[in-house]
Amino acid sequence: MSTDLEFQAPSIEELQPHFPAYEINTFIAAGGMGAVYAARQLSLDRPVAIKILPRQFGADPQFRASFESEAKSMARLNHPNLIGVYDFGDADGMLYIIMELVEGKSLHHSAHGRAIDQSEAARLVAGISHGLAHAHQHGILHRDIKPGNILLGPGAVPKIGDFGLARPVGADHNPDEIVWGTPGYSAPEVVNNPGAVDQRADIFAIGVLLHELLTAQIPSDPWQPPSTLSQCSPEFDAIVRRATHPSPELRYTDAEELAKALDELSERFQKPVLRRTKTGAPAPKAAPAAGSPIGVRPGAPALGASQSKTTPVLITALAIAVFVVVVILITGPGKKEDPKQADTPAPLEDPTPQPGSDRGISSAKPLVERRPSEMPAQPEPVAPENPTPDPPTPDPEESTTQALTRLKTKLKAGDLSELPKGAERRGDSYFLLVDNPLAWPSASRFAEDHGAQMAALESKEDLAWAVSELKLSLPTWVGLSDSGTEGSWYWVNGRPPEKDLWAAGQPDNTNSRDDGENYAALLPDQSLDDLAASRPLPFVLQWSEEGNEGSITNQLQRVAASLKAKRPIFPAGTRNISGSRFLVIPGSVSWSDAQNMAVAAGGHLAVPSTDEEASWILKTMESVLGGGDGCWIGGRQQGVASPRWTFVTGERFDFVSWAPGQPDEGDVPQPSLQVWRGVESVFGYNNATGDSGEASYFLVEWSAPSRRNMPRAGEANTPADPEDWLVKFRRGFRDREKVAYERWERRHEKNLEDFANDIESEADTARRASRALKDLVDSYIESLQDGGEVPASLGNPLAERLLGKVHDRALAKQKKIWDDYESDFEDSQQRYIALLEAEIKRRAAQGDRAGVSFLRPEAEAATDEEYFLAILNGDSPQPPVDGDKEQDEDE
Repeated sequence: MSTDLEFQAPSIEELQPHFPAYEINTFIAAGGMGAVYAARQLSLDRPVAIKILPRQFGADPQFRASFESEAKSMARLNHPNLIGVYDFGDADGMLYIIMELVEGKSLHHSAHGRAIDQSEAARLVAGISHGLAHAHQHGILHRDIKPGNILLGPGAVPKIGDFGLARPVGADHNPDEIVWGTPGYSAPEVVNNPGAVDQRADIFAIGVLLHELLTAQIPSDPWQPPSTLSQCSPEFDAIVRRATHPSPELRYTDAEELAKALDELSERFQKPVLRRTKTGAPAPKAAPAAGSPIGVRPGAPALGASQSKTTPVLITALAIAVFVVVVILITGPGKKEDPKQADTPAPLEDPTPQPGSDRGISSAKPLVERRPSEMPAQPEPVAPENPTPDPPTPDPEESTTQALTRLKTKLKAGDLSELPKGAERRGDSYFLLVDNPLAWPSASRFAEDHGAQMAALESKEDLAWAVSELKLSLPTWVGLSDSGTEGSWYWVNGRPPEKDLWAAGQPDNTNSRDDGENYAALLPDQSLDDLAASRPLPFVLQWSEEGNEGSITNQLQRVAASLKAKRPIFPAGTRNISGSRFLVIPGSVSWSDAQNMAVAAGGHLAVPSTDEEASWILKTMESVLGGGDGCWIGGRQQGVASPRWTFVTGERFDFVSWAPGQPDEGDVPQPSLQVWRGVESVFGYNNATGDSGEASYFLVEWSAPSRRNMPRAGEANTPADPEDWLVKFRRGFRDREKVAYERWERRHEKNLEDFANDIESEADTARRASRALKDLVDSYIESLQDGGEVPASLGNPLAERLLGKVHDRALAKQKKIWDDYESDFEDSQQRYIALLEAEIKRRAAQGDRAGVSFLRPEAEAATDEEYFLAILNGDSPQPPVDGDKEQDEDE
């Protein structure tokens, strides 16, 4: 008979001899994974917690390695928001870990199912973020952030524990590795691309936790801002959305950045609101809370409920009431202004400064309000005999921006018969200063939309003329860049600049920022400086009567010629990503026309070949696209019978983060790929028909062949056979889930064995033992081997009378064993189904209909307890097919 694996926590007396350096004081709790005791470390006289695990776990090499990894990972960390680990080891075959003793409950216990005060939520999650940032800085991911793993210490200080899933940040690992977590808190890449998981997956979980504290629920799909679900401030919406963005590239890059955002928000919540009191009257003091000493602020509860909606409603009502009273005091009740009294002297000004006044607070006494009857009579003004009519009011002068808006269509068509006021002619060109500051790429798109180009001022005389005639007083963008070909500067017309145009020491070709300093601005001293593209500056537009040499169309034509000459000149605004060049081009054209234009320019529609490129594409597009807008990318769905997604370069169809709910199936084919922003802030890749009205931009790439993500020799650029994939997937899944499953299986089998032995023993010793009873016992033992469970009922009066107690005991134990495992089983089942659904969605995106048809029944069947237990047991049940399902329904 095997040893019973039910863990019996050792008594303090049994345990104490193994820990001579500690005084074990109290038993805290026990569970299937061990027991925890409160103790005191004698040498340092400090409280500690000792966690003891069953001997059987220490005998399992895989579990021991995992346990030691957890202990070593946590021992490297030292932060007030992390549970400290002091030591670990083996005591008489039992693994143990010595930890900081946190005398408090978990965040799950304290806040589950209710929204808490927004200030408290910001404080708690900021602390968690600081602690997690410390772990990340030491190269450790947590991978299972959730309320149950956060303990609240004295003063409700949050402390992160259970680094049981921790692994080094950026460590080499098997790309097929599946990273577990808790459903609902795990980032999409944990399921979709586990090999790419990094610290941003932990940030996603923090965002979910913050959403849950503010709204009492985890984020839904489609996403809803927290402020629409509770009374929290709308300032949380952007923080939560960025932290939980489906694309890791668009989340906070590190936990410290998220912590800083929450710290700043907390400071704004805590900043006192100053209210003016009546002059000469001291502000009333708030009464101290009952039982609190005067001058001591009563302690706020660790987790308070959310504020009621009543307060902001009352504040708004009071503000309206005060405004109405002020209006009545000024104009008189129900009294309209009499035009005859336009020359009546204004009443004396109240010396008490009003909010927003530049004067200091006056110590003068307040004016005494007079009733209308006490006001001195005003003489009636005498109208002149021959009144002079008022001159007509001139129309307001049209601004430069208004004029450009009015003339946009004409200018775009090349009609220069009318230009905005302020446009100055030089040679055959017209130049205009637009003083609405924009980043360089936005200014360039603005120029293209208005039939202009960014100004090419090619000589020192041109620069001096522009500063003088356009009255430049600030650094101002012009059409000069080295983007795409760093260090080689060109005007947008393709000509290089003269060296004497630059300010002293420029261009310095600094690239310390993400956008580098690749664009030229004209300074008021008539020289050029290189600045970062993201800096908002005024800009100069140029229209030429002979056509704009610097238009996007002309720049693209020059690229193709320069590439053939092996002296590439890329358009201004081109971005170099590790050797591949990218350019965002405004224009509502079809997908096919966009690809043809890109090919004519010697490039192609852009393809994400690496994480770096994919990240840049999404980051750039999110800043460019408006609601309902799209940008064409070089992806296309090919084939009719078995359509699949491909890239125009033949690369692996990878690094595509679909927007929520995409790709979808419409009434007409949607074979064209775009990055897309929905009208409700949905963002990511989307499939579209390819019509010109579906996108306002397209992204051109001139790629470095060595950087392309091409299939390896002999590798088909198609999804793997679904049956082969499922066999491999099940095997890997079982390997990662076997610890919990095999622990349940051993306990379950032990209980069956004990039950069989006990009923045999009872039958042998029964006073009225009969052949019939022994036959019944034999049938029960045979059914245990076939069914694998203690039966719910013995089904025989004789057996119930003689074996009932033994049966009831075994049945109750079987239930307890399952109850102990059920939570792990359900989590495992959810993970299995989530991974299957992700693979099904991936195959649907690639057009693998056969694979989808094969795997979808597996996902449905896995919801059945018996079927999923068979998978965990390695029985390899055959997935049902659609025909089997229909037959079952008919029967």
